[in-house]
Amino acid sequence: MIRLFHIRNSKCLLEGNTFAWLNFQMSSGLKDFKDPPKETIVGFPDQNRLKIVQKQPTYPSGFLTPKMPKRLADHRGPELVNNKLIHEQYGIVALSGGQLKHGHFEMMRNTINRNLDLNKSFAVWRVDPPWKPVTRHGQGKKLGGGKGAIDHYVTPVKRGRIIVEIGGYVPTRMVNRVLIDVAQKLPFPAKAVSKADLDHWEQEDKYVLENNLNKFRWEWCIKNNILNVLNYVGKYDIEFCHLGPDCR
Repeated sequence: MIRLFHIRNSKCLLEGNTFAWLNFQMSSGLKDFKDPPKETIVGFPDQNRLKIVQKQPTYPSGFLTPKMPKRLADHRGPELVNNKLIHEQYGIVALSGGQLKHGHFEMMRNTINRNLDLNKSFAVWRVDPPWKPVTRHGQGKKLGGGKGAIDHYVTPVKRGRIIVEIGGYVPTRMVNRVLIDVAQKLPFPAKAVSKADLDHWEQEDKYVLENNLNKFRWEWCIKNNILNVLNYVGKYDIEFCHLGPDCR
């Protein structure tokens, strides 16, 4: 009886070991593990390249495309909002007002993306896509006939506006060769700058304003109407008089 009990127990143990061995064999083999999380640098945008800019704004179906006057005030005077570098590295700043066409956006995008290392650096737009319509009459057309058809769209840019910004690991070759080349091809004076350049310009203006011993500054002369100057200046000279005589 005791011997029979030992035999049955040994059979059960063998059967249990067999099932355990089969289960072990079924659980082994090729396994599909999850990919490790991709390392991203803090502060990098989702897309490192400059995005393609549309030639004209999109309107809903059945919407009448609006026309606008010239409105030269859109690119007159200094830029008071978008005049700082967000990522505090490099960028292109406008030294005078002007208008950007779609061809200028494509020139900047192609030049910068071809020389940009996507694994270490990035570039972002700091201006809006073309949104302001410019109308034009056909060649050889007589005068009159109302406002012409829309020919193209532009983006007005004021003096001091940051146009494009580059960050990450940017070698000196990229700044000296690419950004300067892009700045020289724009339709208005522009310059490739860094965060140190903008800080230096700001410190210079602050130093001149605090240590200027000349009482007859442009702002003081306009506010006090020295030599009846208000009869000779325009409204924009009065509006931006605190920025100097060349602010327009």
